[in-house]
Amino acid sequence: MSKRKKLDDNEEVIKIEKRKNNISEEFYYLLGIVLALVLIFATEEFLSTINYLFVVIFAIVAVIQLINFIMNKEYERKNYTYISRSIVCIWLALFIFQYGNFLFLEMLPILLSLILSLMAISSLTKYFDFRNKGNLIITIISLVLAVLLMFIPRDIIYIFFKITGFYILVMFILDFIDYKKHYFKI
Repeated sequence: MSKRKKLDDNEEVIKIEKRKNNISEEFYYLLGIVLALVLIFATEEFLSTINYLFVVIFAIVAVIQLINFIMNKEYERKNYTYISRSIVCIWLALFIFQYGNFLFLEMLPILLSLILSLMAISSLTKYFDFRNKGNLIITIISLVLAVLLMFIPRDIIYIFFKITGFYILVMFILDFIDYKKHYFKI
């Protein structure tokens, strides 16, 4: 972020460079908000629909990669990247088609627990850096939700999906505001 230049023995000039807009960081926030909205509106039928949406997406990507392999005559150059991607996407489409209900209905609480644990770690490091008690509270709430999602019975899991979705939505919005405030000062 900053470059230091030594002028004399005791003087130092700090030049602050403006940080460029990074698309991957905005994509991270967008993905978090989409995940939160999926959790807020999660029902068994909705998650099954998302399952088939992923099957269709991977199947389309597989066909495109296969067409690119053939049309660009990559086999003549001995470049098998497109065909490899195509096979992996076909495998993923078939895997999600076969085990998608398990992935989206049974594994989702465990994956959410992992995400909440990572949010807790991030908040805990912010607490140690800035000594802000709000970050400590966020850490505790994230850890409690993470543990509960691991052991919650299936009949009330959708209630916890909604609670977790609202929590993640609020956290991502607050984190995005904090990100914009600290990194894009004028």
